[in-house]
Amino acid sequence: MSLDTQVALARPPRGESTHLSRAARQVVPPFLQKLYEIVNDPANEELIRWSDNGDSFYVLNHEKFAREVLGRWFKHQKFASFVRQLNMYGFHKIPHLQQGVLKSDTDTEPWHFEHPNFHRGQPDLLCLIQRKKQPSHNSEDAAALDVNDPNAATNGLTSVPPGHLLDVNSLVNGIAAIKRHQQAISADLSTLKQSNDALWKEAVAARQRHAKHQDTINRILKFLAGVFGHTDESGHS
Repeated sequence: MSLDTQVALARPPRGESTHLSRAARQVVPPFLQKLYEIVNDPANEELIRWSDNGDSFYVLNHEKFAREVLGRWFKHQKFASFVRQLNMYGFHKIPHLQQGVLKSDTDTEPWHFEHPNFHRGQPDLLCLIQRKKQPSHNSEDAAALDVNDPNAATNGLTSVPPGHLLDVNSLVNGIAAIKRHQQAISADLSTLKQSNDALWKEAVAARQRHAKHQDTINRILKFLAGVFGHTDESGHS
């Protein structure tokens, strides 16, 4: 299980939401924000929609989707570019035959995509989706330089396999994603605290108004009791 998946599973449950918080918008890439809004938009459900479980989404007619939807959200109408962006952010295409449904040649085959951190009602998970980095030869070049470095034996870099260097990079990326997620949660908690303080002040003010109203009512009742009391005494006399 990946580090991002562990973070998502350890996250406390929340009510479903279709909107990103202000803090999340500051750390989530624009492509992911637009993608989430496109899938959630009921006006697009005939062309793109969530799966029944909400853990993946379908593009039902990719040609019509490219013409009518992509042009409104992006500067192009190329479905291939859209798929390329999905791949760069780690989305996977689920083969259609895996769903057990066969289509004729005349039907348009739906495209089915998924990502462990792209779920309906959980926009805060978008903070954990990272764009793939292009492979670099810097690590290999550094290792080659260390072979000729007389100090290489003391720092131990020559004994580290390239695969381990990649694991370290993945770990660093995962930590950065967790930090972004924590920043978004902290901002949400700050907003909730401010709302709670406002509600508390409003409750105190309402309690004070209630006490004043009650005091006014008591004064009126006391006044009426005094008036009617004097009236009764005058009648008896």
